[in-house]
Amino acid sequence: MTGTIVAIAASTRSGTIRAEDSSRFVFSATAVLGDFDALAVGQRVSFDVDRTRPRNGAVCVFREPVASIGFGKKPDAPPDLRYMGFSQAANVRSYRFDAVAVNRLVQQYVVTVDLTLMLKHRISVQEAPVLCLRKLTADLKDSRKSELHELGNDELSAFASSRAAVAERRKPRHSFRPRRGSPPPGLPQGGRAR
Repeated sequence: MTGTIVAIAASTRSGTIRAEDSSRFVFSATAVLGDFDALAVGQRVSFDVDRTRPRNGAVCVFREPVASIGFGKKPDAPPDLRYMGFSQAANVRSYRFDAVAVNRLVQQYVVTVDLTLMLKHRISVQEAPVLCLRKLTADLKDSRKSELHELGNDELSAFASSRAAVAERRKPRHSFRPRRGSPPPGLPQGGRAR
């Protein structure tokens, strides 16, 4: 399904989507495929619905491409990609994407990923749709001929390395241990209350 975000609550990390038929669905940050903080009110999203949840919860919320409206796009512009779900056989997941061109023709693409490689590089399955989208976008810049694509060891290794580099930059550079010297007011020189 597709719809528009009509409310986002940063404090509870949740939001509400109004579908094209005007029905409303709630979602949480854990349902977002990608970065929850990148979502905004008025943004178009694709999503699946879990009707077993209270209040018809939306799951697998995926931000629509900015150019999905199609106004002013050139005929040779890259298609808008929409995540359509996945299937799994043994340890291989196949992520499906629809590509909508300016003339509204739809072509289907599949990106496969071996879950053993994801485990090897400590990448969660929640990150896979976004990684597959990046891989497909890069592949389509080179050639649109193939409908099957593979997210391989090289791409997963590069992602794991870049994520580790970001985590290293975010580490605090200062120690938060108390400094030696005089004790806080109210404590004797040994640092222990008597």
